Amino acid sequence: MNSKYLLMLTLFLGLAGQHAFAQQKTITGTVTDESGMPLPGVNVVVQNTNNGTQTNFDGEYSINAEVGDVLNFSFIGTVPVTRTVGTSNTMDVILKQSSQALDEVMVVAYGSSNKRSFTGAAETVSNEAVTRGATASFETALQGKVSGVNISTSGQPGGQSNVQIRGVGSISGSTQPLYVLDGVVINTDSNLRAGDDMTGSTGYNPLSTINSEDIQSITVLKDAAASSLYGSRAANGVVIITTKKGKSGETEITLGVESGWSQNLTREKLINNEQFKDLWIEGQINQYIQNNENAEFNRVYGNSSLYSSYQAQAVSDYQDNYGTTNPNSDWTDAIYQTGGFKKYNLSARGGSENTSFFISGNYLDQTGTIIETGLKRYSGRLNLENQAKDWLKLGANLSVAKSERDAANIDGAYAGGLNPLYMARVLPPAAPIYDPEGYGGYANLPNAIEKNANPIGVLKVGEYNNTEFRVRGDAFAEFRILKPLTFKTTFGVDQQAIDETLYDNKEFGAGGGIWNGVLNRVKSEILQYTLSNVLTYNQNFDLHGFNVLLGQESQVSKMNSINVYGYDVLDSELLSASSIGTLWSHTGFSENYSLLSYFSQVAYNFDRKYYLSSSFRRDGSSRFGKDARWGTFWSVSGAWVASEEDFLEIDNLNYLKFRGSYGTNGNLPPQYYAALAFFETDSKGYGGESGLSYGQLQNPDLSWEQSKNFNFGMDLNIFRDIDLSVNYFHKKTEDLLLNVPVSSTTGFLTQLQNYGEMVNKGWEFEVGYTPFTNDNFTWRTSANLTVLDNEITKLKNNIISTYSSRYGQNPLIIKEGESIYSFYLRDYAGVNPETGLAQYHVLVDGERTGDITTDAQNAGFGVFGDALPDFQGGFFNEFYYKDFSFDFLFTFGLGGKVYDRTAFKRDDDGYAPQFTNTEAQLNPWNPNNPNATVPIRINGNPTFSNDVSTRHLYDSDYLKLKNVKLSYKLPALWDTFKGGSLYAQGDNLLLFTELDGYDPEAVVDGVNFFQVPTARSIILGLQLQF
Repeated sequence: MNSKYLLMLTLFLGLAGQHAFAQQKTITGTVTDESGMPLPGVNVVVQNTNNGTQTNFDGEYSINAEVGDVLNFSFIGTVPVTRTVGTSNTMDVILKQSSQALDEVMVVAYGSSNKRSFTGAAETVSNEAVTRGATASFETALQGKVSGVNISTSGQPGGQSNVQIRGVGSISGSTQPLYVLDGVVINTDSNLRAGDDMTGSTGYNPLSTINSEDIQSITVLKDAAASSLYGSRAANGVVIITTKKGKSGETEITLGVESGWSQNLTREKLINNEQFKDLWIEGQINQYIQNNENAEFNRVYGNSSLYSSYQAQAVSDYQDNYGTTNPNSDWTDAIYQTGGFKKYNLSARGGSENTSFFISGNYLDQTGTIIETGLKRYSGRLNLENQAKDWLKLGANLSVAKSERDAANIDGAYAGGLNPLYMARVLPPAAPIYDPEGYGGYANLPNAIEKNANPIGVLKVGEYNNTEFRVRGDAFAEFRILKPLTFKTTFGVDQQAIDETLYDNKEFGAGGGIWNGVLNRVKSEILQYTLSNVLTYNQNFDLHGFNVLLGQESQVSKMNSINVYGYDVLDSELLSASSIGTLWSHTGFSENYSLLSYFSQVAYNFDRKYYLSSSFRRDGSSRFGKDARWGTFWSVSGAWVASEEDFLEIDNLNYLKFRGSYGTNGNLPPQYYAALAFFETDSKGYGGESGLSYGQLQNPDLSWEQSKNFNFGMDLNIFRDIDLSVNYFHKKTEDLLLNVPVSSTTGFLTQLQNYGEMVNKGWEFEVGYTPFTNDNFTWRTSANLTVLDNEITKLKNNIISTYSSRYGQNPLIIKEGESIYSFYLRDYAGVNPETGLAQYHVLVDGERTGDITTDAQNAGFGVFGDALPDFQGGFFNEFYYKDFSFDFLFTFGLGGKVYDRTAFKRDDDGYAPQFTNTEAQLNPWNPNNPNATVPIRINGNPTFSNDVSTRHLYDSDYLKLKNVKLSYKLPALWDTFKGGSLYAQGDNLLLFTELDGYDPEAVVDGVNFFQVPTARSIILGLQLQF
């Protein structure tokens, strides 16, 4: 009997064991943070057992478990997650941060790092932030989100951006950061374009061909510890862009649609026709009194008969110039329009156990707020990864984009005085816009106003566009030689083809009159190859951790461009080179550039509390002479996680880390052959004959600008909900590239030399706080503040020079001891109540003497502030209630200045009487209005009261409502529909600042000069997931 029971028990246990074995299986998946970045080192444990594992470097894990088991996922700085094992063998998990990214994973130079072990200064922006806004280019999303980053953007679709990280790092060299896409440096040179003083240029943004919907995250590297592995190109910081990758499991399909409209955020208050007429006549009367009555204004104004005679003559002059009609033209209303925005995006991601893919297609159509401007972009991407063997991973990324951009020369340049936007903002309301009998139905203005200057005709009948076709691709193979040792080789290609057309028609603009149309055609090609090889060793021994990186990289860039320029255009419909009747010039160039680099990094940590790191890079560049081609760049850094110390076991102190770094970076000259002497051809030639001319004075000693970068920082988390990060930085740039005056016996005025020093220093503060959260409602808030001081500390012979640029007489100066964008002006002292003349404080060596003068030529100049704000930042709030979310971002700046250079033509006291004025010119001084704040108006203005002075200098303090978004999360309704979101958002909705018609975020140097206004946009969007 006992044997029977024993047999039955044995069979039962055996069957039970078979059943259990049948239910046990291998669960695999990927653990990521909220931005989609993989999280290495996440603990994955079967609840109530000792069965556990950790995710690998790519956030992947594998664990044996049974159906019904509960898996616990935990990671420092994130909210723990529990999941129950079901029928699926795949389980992907997203861990939400319990603090603001104190332990997040970020992509860094040639790899990734956990922020706990990271000893440098860097910040990461997620995909959700990058895709916001009615813009074609992703970098604008960084404004107000990342401390230390200042961005100015053009209001044109696809227009250029200026990105500065921790101040301005160069005077003559590039101030832009290095951009790295999926580990490969991309070309951002925008100098291959048409244009000269007559036709101007369309300009374009090389980054606008990147679809922001493809971006997974952006990491901004700020200090030497973070960026020194990029050596000679990293002095201005590094922006690392990581695109989305596939994942194992069921394919996910995402469809996104956005549509919206935009209008100008700012607009000038200009005078109407009657006001223009009154000011013109008053200026003409005063001109007669100035010339005929020895400027005795009080006597003439007191003699009604004499005054009436001059008034009658002035009215007659006005009618001769402008006729007797009253068109009351609103030129700005005619050139501005309501812009549009449409974007469609379709993507899919998925894969099998060993292979993953991401594929996307995107169409963007943006109409500008200026007539005849816009951008259309078509783009596609395919990212593949394959675990071919246990020891071999293969991958490839391919993107193709084509952009078609319509844009005139309307970004603040003179262009022969006929920039359409410039002209639309200065032409008077007395000038007619339309003429049924005119060319294209537009009026050709008389000489008394500005012949051929009709800007509406320029844009409607002319042609200003560029087309860019761009292909980027890279492929890599990663070999796991030993468990801690990997080797990765990557080859990347970046190819651009640019076709640009600038046509000023035969009636209007620079092509009008005797030129009978002007055409400029440019075709350019850029090809860049990059090959990198990186060997990485990563190993832990008890309490000791080591990470060693050795690498080699080579890059070759080739540029070719052909430019054909001429007039007497034969066929305005066929704008090819054959349509040019008279050839003005035909030029071309071919430039090659190469860079060879060797680099290494060694990192060590003890007990995950003490971290040390050092990096080294040796760069050889073809841009310099043979004796100066090689440069060395390095960094050392360390960090201490103090909160891990036993003696700092303080209640509510969850995390405390101190870090510091010091190192060097470089900056290359923008010219490829800056160190060489060369000859150039001149197709116009001497006496009509072509020939050679000496094009550049050689400098075999020319070398890199070198930045010495110090950073000290602290990261803190208290009460689980409050995060604080503080950085102090000091960046000293030596061997500045400057055009230094040389002896005239050389045949040149200047030579590019290394001489000069500049310092950018300051503080960065970031704070994040979750004031309230429960099952239904969460409120999160964050803010950042940058305190910046810029100073030129050394110039050769203390060179003092104004910038040569688009402003005519320039209000900016380069001077030792001052900021790079310092304003060099007369000191305006108001209006003399007796004479109506503008007054100035007399300055000697920039200091007031106590004297007042009305002679502008002898008033002297001084420095009155600079354009860079002393304080700049943003604050962000987000609210979640059930399936609704609402958030908003404010940006601000304090302590900077802005100079209104438009006043030279529009607040000019009659200097150019044929042009309109702002309302600030109303009620000028005359004997009957002695307390006026506007000087006497005299047509021709012989006193030059409109010239550079503090009269037109303003505080650029501002507060802007940068972005607002309201979203509703759509629920999953059936198996094939996984959910989505419906949202509305607004960009640049409100701006509070002193100067009307000006956006302080639009121009980096603080000079307001007819830029395209920033657009205020409203967007409606829908995203569906299947």
